[in-house]
Amino acid sequence: MKKNLLIPALLVCTISGFGQNKVNKFGITVGAYIQHYNGNLGNSFFQFNTTCFGGGAATVGMYFNKSFDINLGVTIGHFGYCQTESDKNRIVSESKRCPGCKDLLGMGELRSRMTAGNIVIKYKFANSYLLNENSKLSPYIFLGMGINNLYDNMHRNCVNAGNHFTLNGGLGLKYNINERFNIGYNLAVGRFSGGKVYNSNLSNDDSQIKNADDLKMEKRKDFYMQNGLSFGINF
Repeated sequence: MKKNLLIPALLVCTISGFGQNKVNKFGITVGAYIQHYNGNLGNSFFQFNTTCFGGGAATVGMYFNKSFDINLGVTIGHFGYCQTESDKNRIVSESKRCPGCKDLLGMGELRSRMTAGNIVIKYKFANSYLLNENSKLSPYIFLGMGINNLYDNMHRNCVNAGNHFTLNGGLGLKYNINERFNIGYNLAVGRFSGGKVYNSNLSNDDSQIKNADDLKMEKRKDFYMQNGLSFGINF
């Protein structure tokens, strides 16, 4: 599934606004995102003409103080990697391919459905130290952790189905339309902390890999990236 991402330009206003604050302590956001993969199969980060899978997200945020919020979020969407032309010409041993991709020359492909829950701490730059707390434009960064359930919806046995823990982080930009409503852009990156996401015929014995480049690729950690747009309400 190939898509182009269009990130809208947000207008910067100098008049005062109202975001999630000590009066409106809670906020709910809903949105959509496109998801990318980076791991031993390849890299589609910021390569919007390659593999892009869509998904949806929802977040509940709680005001902690003028610098920090605590957010609980859920996402659901497709996750994986489709071969590029160069990947198709990469010849690897059958042991490195997934059981369902033996007909492909390269390592194969990864397609799954990922449902995730996460908790993050968000640092807001509109905190009266760097920007006005009631600024219309509110940039932020965040850090947290999540649990991600992978389901082999293609039934090709190319994904290690089940639950995987991730370390998550990213940045975003929120525009406060008024005291209740906002729109935003969010960039999130997750690093899988456990075993491989991609399932191959290869055992855990790295001595079976004779090629140094293949060994280096096999040991790469798995990541995902989400570029998302959202709409929120504070209460």
